[in-house]
Formats: sequence, C-alpha cells, structure tokens
Amino acid sequence: MKTIITIAAITAMAGTAAAQPTVFLDLGVIGGEGNYTFDTNGSFMTSSGFDMDTELGLWDNAGMLLGNDDDGGDGLWSLINIDLTAGMYWLGGSEFNSDFADGWAMTGSQFEPGEFGEINMNINTVFAGSQTAGNLDTGYEPVVWFKVTVVPAPASLALLGLGGLVATRRRR
Repeated sequence: MKTIITIAAITAMAGTAAAQPTVFLDLGVIGGEGNYTFDTNGSFMTSSGFDMDTELGLWDNAGMLLGNDDDGGDGLWSLINIDLTAGMYWLGGSEFNSDFADGWAMTGSQFEPGEFGEINMNINTVFAGSQTAGNLDTGYEPVVWFKVTVVPAPASLALLGLGGLVATRRRR
C-alpha cells in the first residue's frame, strides 16, 4: 500500500510540473560564456504604431528564473544584463505588469482587446529577432519566447579537445 501511495504522489506531482516553452523563436548560438545584454528596444504596438511598454524574463534550461526587467532599457523597454555560462536559455517577453516565476512562468500581460505588438529581441544591442504578442482575441499569445544557446569558452573547448587526444593516445 505504501508503494501505491508513493507512485500516486509522484504521478500527481509530474502532472503539475512546468514544461519548457513549446512555441519559440530559436536565435541559435549567440557566443561563448560571458556577459550578455538582452533588450527589447524598438518594440512597438502594431495595432497602434506606438512604442510598446515591455517586460522581459530570463530562465535557464531547468526553468529557474535568472532575472526579469520592466523599464531598464531605453524609455519603457526592458533590459537584462547578465553573465552566462554554457547552456540553453529562454527569454520571455510581454507587455507591462507581467509576473515572473521559476518553471518558465510568465503571466499578467496588460494587452487590451484588439491590441498586438512586435517584441524585438536585441542581444548586445544587435537586433536578433522579433515575434508578435497580443490579446488572445487577436489570435496571438500574450507571451512570446526566444531560445538562445551559449557555448563553452574557447579555453574550455581546447581542454575538451586535448582530453580527446589524450584518450586516443591511451588506446594505442
């Protein structure tokens, strides 16, 4: 009986576990380990033509929220500046008054009925991609996702390569 309760509890917890975003724009490998700035400068409300008041969150590949910002960029745009190690990272963007939490949770968008806009993602001040977000009645999701990959630092890659050579020599 104890085993059945444990399995049932594990099954119940698995059903509520957060999952990685399934709809996202993959921006690919953005570089090696180091400092990165992600901002939403240039985002605008497509429905009105005005600048968009954005919010931005950053999660690691395990779903841990690493940072979020409302108005740290130019005007009402968002900005996150952070040191990243090798791995995959997720950026979630929406309009102001969003709430962020671990597990890739981002809610609370303030899109009014009929509103939608382009959320720009800039990496180290260079435009990397854009997605449309909006009120659900416009056919767009209120949150858009971007995925980026950071590769090991060049010195780390060299050590990995050297390890492969050493392993090859030992086999001979």
